[in-house]
Amino acid sequence: MLEGFGEALADREYYLPLPSVADPGPRFAPGEVPPGLSGAAQGIWTVWGGPRTGFAEQGWKIHVSARLDRAQHVLDTVAGICFSEGVPFKHLSARLFFLFLHHKHAGRAQAGKFCAVYPPDTATARRLLERLRDALDGEEGPYVLSDRRFRDSRTVHYRYGSFGGRGRLRADGTREGLVRDGSGREVVDLRLPAFHLPSGIVDPFVEQEEQPHAGPILIRDYEVTRAVRLSNAGGAYQARDRRTGRPVFVKEARAHNGLVFDGTDAQQRLRHEHRVLRELHAAAPGVGPEPLEHFTEWEHDFLVTEYVAGQPLVGWLSRSSPLAHADRTAESVEAYWEACRRLLAELDASLERLHAAGYRFGDLSLGNVVVTPSGGVRLVDFEAASALDSAPSGMGTPGFTPPPGLLRTDTDPLLRDRYGMSALALSFLAPFNEIAEHAPANLALLRRDLAELAPPQDLWQRATAFHLTQDQARDQDGPGLLPSPAELDADPRGCLTRLAEEVAGGLLETADADRPEWAFPPSPEAFRTNNVCLAYGTAGVVHALHRAGARVPEEILERLRRDALAQRDALPPGLLVGSAGIARVLAGLGRLEEAVDLLRDADEHPLTASCDTLAGGRAGVGLAWLALHRLTGESGHLERAAAAGEHLLRAPGRPAALGEHDARGLLHGRSGVALFLHRLARETSETRCLEGGRLLLHQELDRTFPLDDGALSLSDDARFTRAMPYLATGAAGLAAVLTRYVATAPDERCAAALPRLVAGIRVSRATKEAGLYRGLAGLSWFLTGHAELTGTDAAREDAVRAATGLLKYAVPYRRGVRFLGAGSQRFTADLSSGGAGVLLALHRLLAGPLLTEPHDAGLRIPAAARRRRAGVP
Repeated sequence: MLEGFGEALADREYYLPLPSVADPGPRFAPGEVPPGLSGAAQGIWTVWGGPRTGFAEQGWKIHVSARLDRAQHVLDTVAGICFSEGVPFKHLSARLFFLFLHHKHAGRAQAGKFCAVYPPDTATARRLLERLRDALDGEEGPYVLSDRRFRDSRTVHYRYGSFGGRGRLRADGTREGLVRDGSGREVVDLRLPAFHLPSGIVDPFVEQEEQPHAGPILIRDYEVTRAVRLSNAGGAYQARDRRTGRPVFVKEARAHNGLVFDGTDAQQRLRHEHRVLRELHAAAPGVGPEPLEHFTEWEHDFLVTEYVAGQPLVGWLSRSSPLAHADRTAESVEAYWEACRRLLAELDASLERLHAAGYRFGDLSLGNVVVTPSGGVRLVDFEAASALDSAPSGMGTPGFTPPPGLLRTDTDPLLRDRYGMSALALSFLAPFNEIAEHAPANLALLRRDLAELAPPQDLWQRATAFHLTQDQARDQDGPGLLPSPAELDADPRGCLTRLAEEVAGGLLETADADRPEWAFPPSPEAFRTNNVCLAYGTAGVVHALHRAGARVPEEILERLRRDALAQRDALPPGLLVGSAGIARVLAGLGRLEEAVDLLRDADEHPLTASCDTLAGGRAGVGLAWLALHRLTGESGHLERAAAAGEHLLRAPGRPAALGEHDARGLLHGRSGVALFLHRLARETSETRCLEGGRLLLHQELDRTFPLDDGALSLSDDARFTRAMPYLATGAAGLAAVLTRYVATAPDERCAAALPRLVAGIRVSRATKEAGLYRGLAGLSWFLTGHAELTGTDAAREDAVRAATGLLKYAVPYRRGVRFLGAGSQRFTADLSSGGAGVLLALHRLLAGPLLTEPHDAGLRIPAAARRRRAGVP
């Protein structure tokens, strides 16, 4: 599922819970409702009950699926039966919610569900299954992957699980459902895209249990060798034709599912793709994959094509772009630009043949272009291709599809392909597509940051062909502009000070103390955890503003205090999403009594005993106690921190107490625990803390891997080997802790690894996001600290260069600037991915010793912004 997919549908500027969307389209409601009954909204669902109804804690849950065009009839049928039986049920409330849950990018475990029925016992469940099966005989709907179909019904499904009344909090702030298994033990109610029964629970509705599949997976004559991707629309597989041994590509489309917002489903699009490929292969062979076969097996459609060997363009870029290489030379950079020209020229030639055959591709993006082993390029995934004399597909990839305004004014039938090629050219320079659409003038700042790579003029012109130039943007009316590259080079400190003021002004401009969803626009994670925490909520933004010296409106401070106390019993203990982080912020604001109460909650929380991480467990709680000790000098706070350290030293780095999948890095791995132990050692002079921290860092270094250029990198967990330079989960977080240990407690292995980690971090000047956790702000924050501790001119230059690079992500607002946050689809203010994290990184540089001119640590928020937030005209 795409990050923030549902939350991005609710609003054009900010992430919001999907149910808050202004217009969800036509509503669903039963045609006949017994007197005295009414439905209650519950997220995207409408829940129905009555005097005789009530939810059991768990049992056999019935799900009924439907085709969109038959949804109202199915709902009337289900409602009539449930009303007559006095059994509670719920259904999707509106057309948009139906499209969302059945969308090709929706989560697979929930997909296909339209109505959910909650029988109180097995006998009632059996009776309802029979009645629903008979009443809906002949109806078709998508298969609910988490369930088992009832007999021969095409719409009625069931699974065993919790009815929503029992659950538990996780250390990451999310909740998981619980169910009792056959022996009465509480276990996690797994919501998988496959039928699953808790231990000891037997399916009473089948005569014989299905046996698990054994041996190779066969789709007719094709043996699956690898799943390329799995989605709500179906799967994509690499396979082998058993008759010939030829490698093939198999694309699957599930029935009545994988919808897009024009209402077409996966099968309709796959059949369309087959027609296009067949006609195209006859007219222009080689432009697309050769179509080999199309067939329906069971209820799914399958398209078999030639297997195009190679790697998607996004993978080629991650390995080839000089932005990611510490050992780049003038010759290697020039070779890269020549490779870019060659790939674009080959794509031009393919598109010219495609257009001559009467088609547009429609969705040029980094995932739909494959670079072959010989260095050539091929187009794949023709799902969005369409005839030039017909309307283009509504599908597209953000950043690679013309914005709505351009689509309305430019009627060129090749617009989507021309725009997509320009967007691909921009991707060869940097992952800057979404920013360029929001703030085209910032392209001049991007070019400044790429000056060392000297992007060729022809490539630059192509990449920016659909965006305003800096001079054109300056001629337009609108919010205040950012400094020019010349101004930035002439006065970097002054420009960064102005940027910090504009960031703070933008944060305050978006603040709303009365909005129920948030006080500042957050990342999507806030709606899965809480809206008050340090990472995603109010506390993080207030912390950044307060730390930078900006005046936070009293109504926002009161909102923070009120929300923290109201949610106190439901908060996890951790530093980033729970009580410890909020306590740290409240203490800094002088609200020590509330802070101590929240920290005691965190100390005594059961999750603290089972989680050691900086983000959600004991290390973060201990760090908060240290912060309170530094603020107050009270010895009891230090004793609490020391007790946390003793616990961690008894079992350093135990995998079960870290993040999932042997997580690595600052937030969820061993690095964060080592950071706390280092700070504890600084306060207590306890050498055992440093020894324990060094052991953890050595374990973390065991999990690093070398890059081709000799640099070291780190992945986020054991499932992947992908170079992550970021602060939260990658090399910068580990390097930040290593820097402290190398500076205070030299260790040969740590000292040798640190420069190799820094080498891979310092070259990352154009990350996709600006934010603190996985963007340039986090790299700037690390490089500033590294420069302060090492004191070298080169490290100082790296820190200033990274900080000035943040300017290109700033999008002017009514007052101040905003930043695209998680997923780069909407603006966020939060600490993890939004403006607050950028402000913290800027403040660290501006308030520290690296910029030597005299300056005030506080920010000068524009008077107009202060008046506006205070309600003064």
